[in-house]
Amino acid sequence: MAVAEATATGQRVKTVHFVRLKLRLMRNGLRGQPWRIALFISGVVVGVGAAVGGFGLFTAAAVTGGRTGLVMTGFAGAGLTLSWLLMPLLFFGVDETIDPARFALLPVRRGVLLRGMLAAAGVGIPSLATAVALLGSVVGTAVRHGPVAGVALVGAVLALLTCVVGSRALTSAFASMLRSRRVRDLAAILLAVLASSIAPLQFAVSSLISHGDLDRAARIAGVLAWTPLGAPYVAAADAADGRWGTALVRLAIAAGSVGALLVWWFGTLESAMIGVAAGARSTNRSGPPVRAVVALFPALLRVLRPGRFSGLVAREWRYWWRDPRRRANLFSVTIAGAVLPAVLRVGPAAEHGGTPLPLAVAFSALMAALVLANQFGLDGTAYALHLLVGVPGRVELRARALGLVLLMVPIQVLVTVAVAVLTGAAAQLPAALGVVVAGVGLSAGASALASVLAPYPFPESTNPFAVSGGTGGLRGLLALAGSLSAAAVLAPLLLFAVLTDGPVAGVVVLLAGLVWGGAGLVIGTHVAGDILDRRGPEILAAVTPRR
Repeated sequence: MAVAEATATGQRVKTVHFVRLKLRLMRNGLRGQPWRIALFISGVVVGVGAAVGGFGLFTAAAVTGGRTGLVMTGFAGAGLTLSWLLMPLLFFGVDETIDPARFALLPVRRGVLLRGMLAAAGVGIPSLATAVALLGSVVGTAVRHGPVAGVALVGAVLALLTCVVGSRALTSAFASMLRSRRVRDLAAILLAVLASSIAPLQFAVSSLISHGDLDRAARIAGVLAWTPLGAPYVAAADAADGRWGTALVRLAIAAGSVGALLVWWFGTLESAMIGVAAGARSTNRSGPPVRAVVALFPALLRVLRPGRFSGLVAREWRYWWRDPRRRANLFSVTIAGAVLPAVLRVGPAAEHGGTPLPLAVAFSALMAALVLANQFGLDGTAYALHLLVGVPGRVELRARALGLVLLMVPIQVLVTVAVAVLTGAAAQLPAALGVVVAGVGLSAGASALASVLAPYPFPESTNPFAVSGGTGGLRGLLALAGSLSAAAVLAPLLLFAVLTDGPVAGVVVLLAGLVWGGAGLVIGTHVAGDILDRRGPEILAAVTPRR
C-alpha cells in the first residue's frame, strides 16, 4: 500500500499517500463484485441528487437574503451539520477504509495520520456532495453581493471541516467510551439525547413555516447562528449587511470549533491505534464453577426447551446487550422509534387532531428490526462456527429474529401505550398495537432476506460505528429497501386501521396484526433460510473483513 511502501523505503509519508490508499482500497473493493458496483453507482446518483438539491437551497437562501434568507440558511446549515454528526451513529456508520489501528506498528506520527485521515475522508461521496451543496452559498452570495463571496467561501470551508471532523471525532469518542463497560450506559444515554434531537428540530421548523411565524423562526435561527451549527453558514449574510465584526466573530466561532474538534479527534487517535488492548485488564481471577447450561439462559427464555434453537435465541439476546456494535445500533433505533411517534402526534398536524396513532407508530415499528439487515456482518468470521456444526438456515434466522423481537416488541408496546395515553388517543390503542406487532414482524422478515442477499463486512475496528469502505451507502440502501418492502406489505392493514374506528375494528386490527407480523416473519425467514443453506460459504466470505 502507498503508506506502507513510503515508510519501507524511508520516504516521508505525505497526505497524498493516504488519499491514494483510500482510492486504491475503494477500487479493489469493487473488483469482481457487480452488486457492489451497482450499489456504488446508486450511491453516486443519490449523492449527486443531494448535492444538486443542497446547492439550489443554499443558493436560493443567499440570493433571498433578509430574515427569510437567515431562516433558510440557519436551519439548513444546522440540519446539515447535525446530519453529519448523527446519521453515522444511526444508520450509515463511519467509513473506516483508513483504519487507524492499521498504522499502529508503522512509524507514522499522529499529526501526519490525522491530516491523512482527514484528507482521505474528504474524497468520499458524502464529503464531495456536501462541498458542492455549500458552493451554492458562495455562488448565491457572488450573484447578489459580489466580493462578499470570499467570506461565504471561508464559511463553506469551515462548515465542511466542522461536518467531517465532527463526525470523526464524535464516533471515535463513542467508540472509546463503549470499550469500557462501566461507561457504556452513559455513552448510550448521550447517544440517545443526540439522536433524538434531529426529529424535533425538523418538525419545529415545519411547524414554524406552516404557521408563517417568521419572527419566531428568525429568532431561533439567530440563536443557531451563534453556535457552531450555524455560525459558518450565516457569516456571509452579516458581511453583506455591513456587520463585518459580527461576521468575523462567527467565523472565529466556526474556526475555534474546528480546532477543538481536531484536538479531540487527535486525542482519540492513540486509543484507536492501540485498540482494545489498551482497555484490557487482567482476568486471572478464579471464578465459580461452570454453571449448568440452563443457567446461561436469561430468565425470560428459560421457558424454552434447552436445545439448538433456544441456545441461539439466548446467544442473540446476550449479544444485543453486550456487544458494543450491536448495542449502539439497538439503542439508536430504539430512541429514534420512541421519539418519532410522539413528534408525529404533537407536531404540525396536532391542530387537526394529530397523525393517527396507528400511522404514527408504523414508522418506528418498521425501523425496529432493520438492525438485522446485516446480521451476519455483525458476526463476521464467528459465523464459521455455525457453518461448521451445520445449523439449518431457517433455525438460524428464526432464532436470530426471535432474540431481537423479544427485545423490541415490549419496547414498542410501551412507547405506543405511553404516546396513546399522553396524547389522548387511548381509543386507537388496540389498532396501533396490531400495527406495531405486524410492522416488527414484517421488518424482521424483510431484514432476514436482505442479510442473505447482500451481506457485507464490518471492519475489525474497535469503533462500533465503523463500516468498511464503500459499505456505508449499502447499509443505508439495505435499510431503505427493507423499510419499503415491509411497508408495502403492511399498507393494507395500516390503511384499514386508519380508516376504521371503534373498539371492534381495533380488536380486529390487533388480531390481524399478530397474524400479519407472524406470517411475515415466518415466510421471510423460510425463504431466506433456504438461501442461507445454499449460500452459507459465500456469505461467510462476504462478511469476512479484508486484511
